[in-house]
Amino acid sequence: MFSKELEALREKIAELTLEIIRLSNERLLLAKRIGEIKARNGLPLEDPLTENELRNRVIEFSKKCGISINFSLKLLKLLIEESKRVQQEVIESNL
Repeated sequence: MFSKELEALREKIAELTLEIIRLSNERLLLAKRIGEIKARNGLPLEDPLTENELRNRVIEFSKKCGISINFSLKLLKLLIEESKRVQQEVIESNL
């Protein structure tokens, strides 16, 4: 009995993991578009104010959801780093 329940839970985790990957791709496509705008307008890669605002939003959302702030900030750091990598590629290709 528990094996069916365990299997169902693992399947749900797999589905959610794939959804996170899909959403990450959507986020990276937006980051690429932002990189294109930055390249066209000579804007810097990094925007500390925007990053800090997002960080604060993530902290508040994590508190509201009852999820570890540490985990959320690690995930945010990974997302921001990958967005910057994508934007850097766009900016360098427009030089």
